[in-house]
Amino acid sequence: MRTIIIAICTLLANKAYAAGDCDLLGSLEADPLSISEPVDFQDIQSTKLVNACTQAIEEQNDNIARYYLLRARGHLRGGSYKQAISDIRRSHDMGYPAAIFALATLYHFGDAMPQDLERAASLYEAAYSNGVTWAARGLAILYEDFSFDNYNPELAKEWLKKFEGI
Repeated sequence: MRTIIIAICTLLANKAYAAGDCDLLGSLEADPLSISEPVDFQDIQSTKLVNACTQAIEEQNDNIARYYLLRARGHLRGGSYKQAISDIRRSHDMGYPAAIFALATLYHFGDAMPQDLERAASLYEAAYSNGVTWAARGLAILYEDFSFDNYNPELAKEWLKKFEGI
């Protein structure tokens, strides 16, 4: 009986450790559901983050959408754009609010996929409606962009006020 209890405790401890590492190594400041201090993108240890989040995904039923998003940050940092996009889309499809924002930024800046500013605006608005206040900052930047068909500096100011809580 004692062996069974030790085995169960070890299993539970490993699950918490994997999930905890995923959050600790890759927490996103823009995520309103984050449970850890944010990690700056340049400080991400891509291999460690990808491994921790992969383990958390395999072991957890709760928070899987967040783990996919955080693993995507590791893939992005490591230059694995296809894998990052796949993970962001998976998290987005699960309805995770910060993944909507992440997908918007991919479309906005066009570094990992073709730029689509109209799609970015739509996704930013959806993210903002789902509690991601950083989406207001994205919209402010977007509306200040001369290349955006809906360029509007006044609207950019309004979105910036929303981001800053004014």
